[in-house]
Amino acid sequence: MFDINDYYEKAHSGERVDNTEVLTYIKSFDHVIIWGGSYLGHAVGKYLIGEGVNIEHYWDIRYQELETVNGINVIEPFSEEKKDNTLVILCIANNVLISKLLYKLKSYLYKDVLRGDYLYEGAICRFSKETDIYANQCFGSMECRAVYCKRLGNIVKSKAARKDTIHFTSITLVVNQICSLKCKYCTSYMNEYKGKDRKNFSFDRIANDIDLFFDAVDTVGTITVMGGEPFMHPDIGKIIEKLCEKNNFGLISIATSGTYPIQPEQLEGLHDKRVNVSFSNYTCSINDKQKELFYKNIELVKQSGVNYTVGLVSPEWIVPPTLYDKQVDQALKIERRNSCINYHQLKNGKIHPCDFATAIYSLGVADYPTDYVDLTVERSREELRKCIVDYLNRDYYESCGHHVVVPEDAIKGKFGMTAMAAEQGYLDFKKPLSSTL
Repeated sequence: MFDINDYYEKAHSGERVDNTEVLTYIKSFDHVIIWGGSYLGHAVGKYLIGEGVNIEHYWDIRYQELETVNGINVIEPFSEEKKDNTLVILCIANNVLISKLLYKLKSYLYKDVLRGDYLYEGAICRFSKETDIYANQCFGSMECRAVYCKRLGNIVKSKAARKDTIHFTSITLVVNQICSLKCKYCTSYMNEYKGKDRKNFSFDRIANDIDLFFDAVDTVGTITVMGGEPFMHPDIGKIIEKLCEKNNFGLISIATSGTYPIQPEQLEGLHDKRVNVSFSNYTCSINDKQKELFYKNIELVKQSGVNYTVGLVSPEWIVPPTLYDKQVDQALKIERRNSCINYHQLKNGKIHPCDFATAIYSLGVADYPTDYVDLTVERSREELRKCIVDYLNRDYYESCGHHVVVPEDAIKGKFGMTAMAAEQGYLDFKKPLSSTL
């Protein structure tokens, strides 16, 4: 019997994968549907067609616009009743949305689901432990979500000299608390920062954090550099140059909305093959002046010769959790910790487990010393390594108790999808949503 989780582990491993069993598994279904008609869905579909798989439909909410992908009809998701002996291959690799989409499939009683991004890792990805990694393929192809790629992380990890490695699949370097947009549902809660707290962190602080962190850990898969808006930091080029002094990571993605003027000198340190400027496409939400600047910035980066990508328009988004303490018991905190992939953040002298925990601390909602590693405390490298290991091995973080969805936050269908990404506005996430809607 085919073990889907075993296949996922092999795909993540960084080794070359024999895909005979997964192809046999896919072909065993009467109905094969690919959910997602963009770059990943196109690449996965092309591969499967070449391997003799009969794909019945693509699902995509842009079905009227797309009509066909790889010559196969695109229909509205969940618009047909076929569920028996049906396999849905989920090819929407947006890490903000994917947990909600998997839950939606389960609620519609689709019990057989294959992660398309993991199939891509095992069957299509050209990189392995025997190769180098290039941003112009991992990011540039737009076919996979390289920022959180476990395969890439394991490829980088395999090159570590020591066996007792400290490895981060992903780390986000936060350079500021100021943004050119006011996204109502910002997952970094940027609208909550007021007055003097809307600022850039000093280059010296950031450079010191980079040295301490990367010299203490062994390997990092991908680095996301963001804010706020990273190009609002005048020293962003110097920050990237500083990161590129390190050799123990795979790729860097600079996450920008493209709605703040990029200066040519900010691009001077960005020509390393590991670096990519990743433009989030919020053109469905921003005004005409911002759109004009968005395309101007893209052209500037293109002409500079720096690797870049422009994301797809996101027609839906997630309402992030409220920040207040839900007063839950330890068992639920452990459950939350186990169900979460911590996308760790390096921000202003501290390592946090995720953007949610970072916001709880940075916004003064709560201060849980066990939830972060304080890099401002003077330690030897080995002492810092031990602190990081202890932090990574915690059964739960206290901030996990804030991350629970409670009835007053789920009212009126407001917890879940929003109308569009980067919808402008304000919600007070320090209180129950029921008190602000």
